[in-house]
Amino acid sequence: MNHPTELLPDYAAGVLPDPAAVEAHVRVCAECATEVESWGKVRSAVAERTAAVAAPAPSILAAIRERIGAAGARAQARPHPVPRYAGEVGRRPWRRALGLFTRQRTLIRWPVWVVSLAAIVVGGVIAAQVSSAGLAPRVLAVVIPLAAALAVAGACGSDREPVGELVAATPTSPRVVLLARLTLVLGVIGAGGALVTLALAPLEPVAGLLGLAAAWFGPLVPLSALSFTLSVLWRPSVGVGAAMALWLLRLLSMTGEIDRVVAATVERLWTPGAGVLTGAAVLVVVTVLLSPRLPHGRAHRAGF
Repeated sequence: MNHPTELLPDYAAGVLPDPAAVEAHVRVCAECATEVESWGKVRSAVAERTAAVAAPAPSILAAIRERIGAAGARAQARPHPVPRYAGEVGRRPWRRALGLFTRQRTLIRWPVWVVSLAAIVVGGVIAAQVSSAGLAPRVLAVVIPLAAALAVAGACGSDREPVGELVAATPTSPRVVLLARLTLVLGVIGAGGALVTLALAPLEPVAGLLGLAAAWFGPLVPLSALSFTLSVLWRPSVGVGAAMALWLLRLLSMTGEIDRVVAATVERLWTPGAGVLTGAAVLVVVTVLLSPRLPHGRAHRAGF
């Protein structure tokens, strides 16, 4: 015998559209009749408690409606947080590219810039203090790549960013939007690193300008690529976690506190050769190609 269990609450409440079939079943089924009786007691208790509570004053409902209306008006009055790229169509390529870059600032949150640039400044100060011992390249190699990886995760994998950006970006390709943001973030971090390198060059005559720049630019590429891939294809916290884990392993490898095999693997990331750099480029290309094809839920978490 099939019991209409899911229909019994509505039947007991008297709101079932067609109660005839359920009523016929209840007459011959003691189990369902008992359940209907229980639901009837619930209905009576709710009705008694509801009758005992005084109805709210009409002014309360009016105040709620007024607040909701005011909040909606404020939301409509705010500038749209999503940049509109459609106006760039038909312009010259360089003007279109400039428009894409300038509009990214409305989507990249200010803590991304503050945290990453502050880390670069602090790293530059520490590097200046240890430059007499020839340790400035090591300090920059640890600080600037980490700042870049964190900035990439925060800018390219925003959890709060609406999927509507891609709709607003049409007919601009979402891949172009993603590349524009990645380029902007790494450009700013690279410029900050270059300024610190220029300031430290007179203090490091042995390493020199090129030596200082190579020390941090080499590991910046694979670390940023890994953070970018994990943040876009999964979520920013994963990208940040991976970058921090590799950063800690680098510090431990410098002190000799970890296994030699692990230390050698981490060292390859911080002194990358052609293979590591090529792998980083492949990661970025694959991520950009896959980003518009992400399932809706994962794309929303990644901000795309």
